[in-house]
Amino acid sequence: MSRFIISDRGTSEILGLVFAFGLVVSVIAMVQLAGAPVWTAGDEADHNERVSNDLASLDTEIFRASGVDSGGRVAVDSDITYPERYIVVSPPDSTGTFRVDDTDSVTITGVSAVGPESVFWNGSDHTYTTSSIVYVPEYAERDESKLIIESGVSYLNDDGNAVVNRQSLVRGTSVTLVFFEGDLDGHTTAGDTVSVSPVSVRTESLSVYNATDPVRISLPTSLSQAEWNDLMADEPHAQVVSYTPSGDHAIVTIELDAGVRYDFRIARLSVGEAIEPSPAAYAIPVEGENAAVPTGGSKTLVVRAFDRYGAPAAGATVTIQSPTPLGGTVAPTHGTTAVADKSGRIRLSYTAPSNVTDIQSDTVTVTLDGASGPGATVTIPLEVRGVGETYDIGDVGPDPDPDPDPDPDPDPDPDPGPDPGPTPVDKDDFDIDNGEVVPSVDFRGEFELLGSAIKSGNWDVPVEVTFIVGNSTHSPSEWENVNDGEKRSFNATGSADEGIHVVAATDWYVTANSSEDHDQVRVLRDGDPVPDIKGYNGQNDAEEFVKPYISDDGETMELDDNQAIYLFELGTRNENSGAYDLQDAVILVTLWED
Repeated sequence: MSRFIISDRGTSEILGLVFAFGLVVSVIAMVQLAGAPVWTAGDEADHNERVSNDLASLDTEIFRASGVDSGGRVAVDSDITYPERYIVVSPPDSTGTFRVDDTDSVTITGVSAVGPESVFWNGSDHTYTTSSIVYVPEYAERDESKLIIESGVSYLNDDGNAVVNRQSLVRGTSVTLVFFEGDLDGHTTAGDTVSVSPVSVRTESLSVYNATDPVRISLPTSLSQAEWNDLMADEPHAQVVSYTPSGDHAIVTIELDAGVRYDFRIARLSVGEAIEPSPAAYAIPVEGENAAVPTGGSKTLVVRAFDRYGAPAAGATVTIQSPTPLGGTVAPTHGTTAVADKSGRIRLSYTAPSNVTDIQSDTVTVTLDGASGPGATVTIPLEVRGVGETYDIGDVGPDPDPDPDPDPDPDPDPDPGPDPGPTPVDKDDFDIDNGEVVPSVDFRGEFELLGSAIKSGNWDVPVEVTFIVGNSTHSPSEWENVNDGEKRSFNATGSADEGIHVVAATDWYVTANSSEDHDQVRVLRDGDPVPDIKGYNGQNDAEEFVKPYISDDGETMELDDNQAIYLFELGTRNENSGAYDLQDAVILVTLWED
């Protein structure tokens, strides 16, 4: 007779459970082994998207720092952490690497500045150095990709295929060159912050024009020639003319058409570490040229110093030749050393000799310390007028009668009557052609600020106004920011057929030249309709600023024949925008025969 043993049956059930559990584990393992690379690649794709957004923010910060802002730091999610998974071991956490790479030369040829800066920007070659900012992630599954920011372009290079984020080198007639210097090697820790700081930047653009020769820009790049051809395909005045391999990158040359006026911005930025500012390279006179000074009188002169990038050279010093050839003296207006302020301006005081009896010429010569190239020395011509000479010089002049005649004529001529004053320029003697005023007689122009209103949020945006008469550029210090509620005026003289241009500029938005940017400037003459445009965001309307010159009918302007009013729009180029209100700078021009 057989005997049933309970323990035998129990052993069979336990083994079945063990085998079932092993089967489940095997299935999970097989799924994870098959799916882990896919899931890991998905984690890496998500990280790549995050870091791409961070690099786009860095690129934006660079673009801002190259023109207006003081720079900043951008956090970049450079590290990737893989989630823990059962059975299958996840790849170890890793961190991407930042570096400043591929230092090479940039050559600019044919840049001829409009105005006095042409003493330095005279069409000759200018050579600089720059690097690129490169981020390389450390992925376990995805193919190697790089995020690259070069001078004028930023892009993702994924296994030889480039996806461009921004092309800012050439935009129509605007040219922006950004040069990088510094060091990011070793920046491989989690959550890197990458700092960019402006070293040489200028808020206003450099106006460039060459009637016969094109401008050429040669710069290093890792983009292919075909990709550069695509980037320039939509630009009306730019094309790729050469592409030369150079090691692990290439040199691409962009040519800009001759006969076109361009706005250049050149910036030098430090990346990751502080670098020394560039010394002053050239200077130009901005106030006091050809001024008439009475014998023994004084006149303030202003020169402006720039570095080789065209940026104001704050802290630059000059050596002054004193006494002058005629015997005048020159000294800094403040202190014992002539030092440039943050805008590069150096203010000097000229005192004319006291023994001049007729009209004589004098010159003031200053030389930038440490500079020796074109524009290192500035010569300012002056006219000294002796006692008995008549002149119109603004706020300086000799005593009314420094040496009165002890025996005046007992029979003076009959009273000639009141001084008729200056003669207005007849309306037929000056034309306004698309914002450029061109008198046909020698003239004296009076410029009066009627108002300025432009805001960014609750903050008043600075507005700088410059006057160009013929080949002379005038940048009065009191017109460096006219958006302060204060009134101001300026006088300048010119010869027949010399054009008058007014340039208004903001740090963040638009620079408008009255003779070129016709969509940004309106000119009002006698009889024109009163502007009917609402001020943006509660600001005063243009009508409010010109109210003293509105006729009794309230519909038309009432101006003298020798007057015109400029209305500038500096906040937007879109005429359909509510911000297009034409009252960012309102300036009255009055012309007198000289």
